[in-house]
Amino acid sequence: MRYFFTLILGATILLYPKAPSIYADIEKTLKTDKKLQKFHSIVYYPNAINLDFPGYIIGIEKSPKKAVAQSDINYNLKNKAIGVKANYKAIKAKKKALYISHILKYNGCNKESKFLYNLYTKDKKYIPNAYYKSFEALHRFQDDIEKSIKNYDSVIIFVMGWNTSQEEAIRDFKSLYNNFKKASKNQINPLFIGLTWPSEWESSLVPDALVKISSFPVKAKDADELGLGWLGVMLHKSLQNIDKPIFVIGHSFGARATAMATFEGNLYYKDKPYKKRYIHTLISLQGAYSVKRFLPGGIDALEFDISNVAQVVLTSSKYDSAMDSAFWSRSYAGDDKSYNRYCKEEKKFNCGIYTKDYKIEFNRASKITYLECSSIIKNNAYLSGGGAHSDIYDYEMGELLYKIVKLVITPPMNSLNFWCSDFVKSGQIFDGLAVANSKKSNAEYE
Repeated sequence: MRYFFTLILGATILLYPKAPSIYADIEKTLKTDKKLQKFHSIVYYPNAINLDFPGYIIGIEKSPKKAVAQSDINYNLKNKAIGVKANYKAIKAKKKALYISHILKYNGCNKESKFLYNLYTKDKKYIPNAYYKSFEALHRFQDDIEKSIKNYDSVIIFVMGWNTSQEEAIRDFKSLYNNFKKASKNQINPLFIGLTWPSEWESSLVPDALVKISSFPVKAKDADELGLGWLGVMLHKSLQNIDKPIFVIGHSFGARATAMATFEGNLYYKDKPYKKRYIHTLISLQGAYSVKRFLPGGIDALEFDISNVAQVVLTSSKYDSAMDSAFWSRSYAGDDKSYNRYCKEEKKFNCGIYTKDYKIEFNRASKITYLECSSIIKNNAYLSGGGAHSDIYDYEMGELLYKIVKLVITPPMNSLNFWCSDFVKSGQIFDGLAVANSKKSNAEYE
């Protein structure tokens, strides 16, 4: 009899109609339903999956072009490297497109968050042409940040890497930012921007391990597309009038995307092309892209134009086993073998073996500082793979980021509690390697 009731219960569950999500119609149209909901989870829980400090989350998603790209956008190919043009052709040929689906602003101090832009609405009226309307999303963001920036001394941008859901990315953002603030003793008060993107594949038919391995080359190209596209537009167009230091930080494929955005990210435009803005520091934590992109001749016909950046910082670690897979790494920045080759053997960059007492000094002979960080990137992070690839969420990394940032901004800036500070009383000071006036330096690129 017990088995009979179990059978009846199971049949009832299977036959009972499944309750749809509140955004089911829009998700079905965009093909962002089922497991892909994980890349817009804050739409469901904006006050639970949130930042505990003021800032923005910009959500990028990926859908079939026929669903989101009813009209194309303009591309600026003037003076672009052959490798960038090859990426452009690949983007044009793809059947799917990356686009902005939502932007959420957090006010901090337990204040209510608000959407500046959101395709997921409860009235279920989907706005067509989401690809092109990403310009509108970033225009709203630009209007808002230009009003908010007066309360901060700088801007700090984070992008995470491969196989990171939105909820996990926000947890990572909070770890990185709060450890940085703790290390700085709250003397630096940057306005935070975190960008999330669909960095993983999902399949109900194929084992997860096989899906992840198979997705690597696809997500590498998506990271490049993200940098050339909407991340680049945000960085160079939306922030073009911001006259305070900008720090761009990425991990793994997030480092790949942020590097591409920083150096080549003025590809997309709406009305007229725009030049790259000045970036004070790019930091690539265990970067999943080739160091050769910085060298003459580049790789795959892609050589970064780093003229608009004051300083680049790369990290590597011998404990990062994700970087040891030769079939995909191709001299990746996070690989200690790359550090050994370009620092010990060829001496291409300003290099150093980082320890807690290491003093970081930017070298005028090279804009690129390459740090061997096995002393702090050495443990396996919670629920992560690749050895120590993701060991960046502790206080030691916060100290490293602070040491880098304070070379551009000289504290003390402000002693107010950073969660609830509404105004930064003192101005910013730049060291000799940066610029005396951020606005003046940015004008050279406008």
